Amino acid sequence: MPDYKLLYFDIRGRAECARLILNYAKIPFEDVRIPKGEWENIKGDKTRFPYGQVPVLLVDNVPIAQSMALVRYLAAEAGLAGKNNLEAAQIGQIEETCRIFSDSLGLYRKALFMNTPNQETLFTNLFTPTCEKQLPVIEGHITSNGFFHESGVSYVDFYFADLFKTFYNVHQNVMSKYPKLVEHMKKVFELPELQAYLKQRSDSKF
Repeated sequence: MPDYKLLYFDIRGRAECARLILNYAKIPFEDVRIPKGEWENIKGDKTRFPYGQVPVLLVDNVPIAQSMALVRYLAAEAGLAGKNNLEAAQIGQIEETCRIFSDSLGLYRKALFMNTPNQETLFTNLFTPTCEKQLPVIEGHITSNGFFHESGVSYVDFYFADLFKTFYNVHQNVMSKYPKLVEHMKKVFELPELQAYLKQRSDSKF
């Protein structure tokens, strides 16, 4: 098995889906949490950070950058990307749909993270209409087994459950309007394979 090192900050952010995959699949890895004060001194190291950003997954010291690229790699290695190419494509299209939702709320998520004064305006003009338009579509992908694909849990379940939880923690009244997505989130975070990790995970709002 390759030697894995996942490099990111001490928050969930863009690395949490990868952490969930690795822990679920019981794949040994080093979870490197970069202190804020250290990042400026090391981000120019192209041998580890090809684009000067994180997360990065080192596979036997070979870097894989861009969060969803490394997630898809890990999912394939862990058997969480479908049982064949058709299932992989079906899961991939759901991933793209979830990413559109995530990207649409980038400004609002940043406002929450930075605690900026325009949060209320963004909540009214961006967050609420985005949820009303896109979450019913995503909710429609939940299958009878409670996951996004009928073949079982996949990486997109981890990706969206973590994203949904971020907003659920802040706006439970809004997110509760989508009960299938609430149940999906709970189902993912109740998976037995994740419990040891979740119990010791750092408390991070984002």
